[in-house]
Order: sequence, then structure tokens, then C-alpha cells
Amino acid sequence: MENLLPQVFPDTPRSRWARYALTAVIIGFTTGLRYSLESILGAYPFLLYIPAIFLVSLLYDRGSGYVAVVLSAILTVYLFIEPRDAFWIERQGDRVAFAIYIGLGFGIAAVTEKLRKTLDALQLAWKKVDASDREKDLMLTEIHHRIRNDLQLISAQLSLAAKRTGDIEAVVSGTTERIGVLARVYGRLRRIGGASIVDAKEFLESLVQDLQLGMVGVRPILLSAEVEGVDLDMATATAVGTIANELVTNAVKYAFPNEDKSGLVRLSFRREGAEGVLVVSDNGTGITSTAPKGTGLGRQIVQQLAAQLRGTLDIGNGQTGGVTATLRFPLTPP
Repeated sequence: MENLLPQVFPDTPRSRWARYALTAVIIGFTTGLRYSLESILGAYPFLLYIPAIFLVSLLYDRGSGYVAVVLSAILTVYLFIEPRDAFWIERQGDRVAFAIYIGLGFGIAAVTEKLRKTLDALQLAWKKVDASDREKDLMLTEIHHRIRNDLQLISAQLSLAAKRTGDIEAVVSGTTERIGVLARVYGRLRRIGGASIVDAKEFLESLVQDLQLGMVGVRPILLSAEVEGVDLDMATATAVGTIANELVTNAVKYAFPNEDKSGLVRLSFRREGAEGVLVVSDNGTGITSTAPKGTGLGRQIVQQLAAQLRGTLDIGNGQTGGVTATLRFPLTPP
């Protein structure tokens, strides 16, 4: 039905004079038809003009309908009402009928324009519903694709971790954290301009808050986040979130060997020109050995993800102590 409407009711010409010219053509055609049926419709001079007025008003606008009323009234008086070939109505009954026709014609034109606007609004609503359905299908396809890729990535990380360490508890814990990052990404997806995007501020701040809640009563370490509102596409948000999670978790594990000592881990994310910059720093003991702490799996994962983002990850001692990790990567418009 929605595809039929544009064919039955074409777009209204923008030029007023074009609409009036087309109106005159329709009234002229109706007059010719009425003239050919004079022997049958002799007693009904206005009959064929009523559907013509309705059609003009529906196709164009109220003004064109009014023009159709005026043109048809003039032609009817001149051609079909006695005395013929004169702009005068002789009989009183014909005058009353003429007045009723004028009022009825203007009323049809006004009401029909409202019908036209209603049909236009209905057609627009159908288009929006159709576009929304197509966008939902696209988003579902995109999410299914991302879920498949993310599950493959987790599977690869599990395989790598199993080869690196026999600590099953550590493997499960790390995998759970990465799945949690994916859950946060999918939970904060929104659709803008046909793309699935995540607000970096909302996403990363909630990530840090959840990590902080996990340490309440366990470690006296404060986590802080300072994040700009930058829109990231789903794949970028997943990679950045995973890197941030690994860097913050490693800082908590290794920067403060004395579990009773308080500490601070800061996360910041900002836009610098065409780049995104993620910085995770701590005020802990700093890098005291070139040998990786733990299995080194976390560092390998973040390096791989940084390469996936076409970025660079630098990890070193901070200027005032502790360790500072800086990720820089090009920001592509979502």
C-alpha cells in the first residue's frame, strides 16, 4: 500500500502556476466530456465537475481546488445553463443550485487538502517504519558479526593462556574480565546515522567504577577516570576497553607489592587532533626489571590490540614515579 501511494498520488509541482495550468487542463477535459454527454446529463450541469474538483484538490492543493471551482462555475454558466453563451442565470432554481455548487466545491477543496496531508503523513510514517526495520536488521547483522569475532578472540586468548600458564584460576579470571568488557560495550551501544557507536566517557568511566567496586575492602587503591566524550565505533570501543582493563588490572596487581599500602591508578582518555590518547598511570614502584611480571600474556594481548587499532603503546616509568602506559591510535569517524 505504501508503495502504491506515490504512484496514485504523484508529488505536487512546486510552481503554483504549474499546478493551476494542470488544473485548467483537467477542468477543460471534464468540460469536453460533459459537452459530449449533453443528451444524457442535460439536467445535471455540475455533476461531472464535483469529482474533478476532488481529484485536483487531492493531487495538488486547496488553492488548485478553488481554481477548479471558479473555472467550472464560469464554464457551466456559459455553456450549460440557460440562457446559453451568456454569463447569466435566468431561472431562480438554477441560481440556488449554482450557489449550492459553489459552497460544496469550496468545501470539497478544503476537506480534500486535509485528506491529502493525512495521506502524505501516513506515507512518511510508512517510510520511517521501513527505514527503522532495515536499520534494525543491519544492526543485528553487525552485532552478530562482532559477537562471532569477539568469541573467536576470546577463544584464541584462552588457547594462548593455556599454553603459557597452568594457573586455571588466573586464566578464568582474565577471560571473565574480558567478557565483562564486551558486555559493557554491547550494553552501551546506540545507533546514530546508521552506525553502532559507544560513548567513550560513559563506557570507560563505568569500567573504572566497576573495577573500583571489585576492590572495596580488598586493596586500599583508588582508581580515578578522566574521560572526554568521544564517540567510538563498536570494534574500537571493544579494543580500547580491553586495553584499559588490562592496564588498570596490571597496575593494581604489580605496582603495589605491599597489599596494605595505599595507591592511586589514574585513567584518562582524550582526543588530540585526529588521534585518541589513552593513558593509565600509577604511583607505585615503577619498572624494576626488564622481565615481564606474571605470564606476560596481558602485555601481549594489549600490544596485539594496539596494532589492531593501528596505534602505538608505550609503557615506561613515569616522570614522578610509578608506571605510565600511553596508547595512541587514529580516530576514524563512527
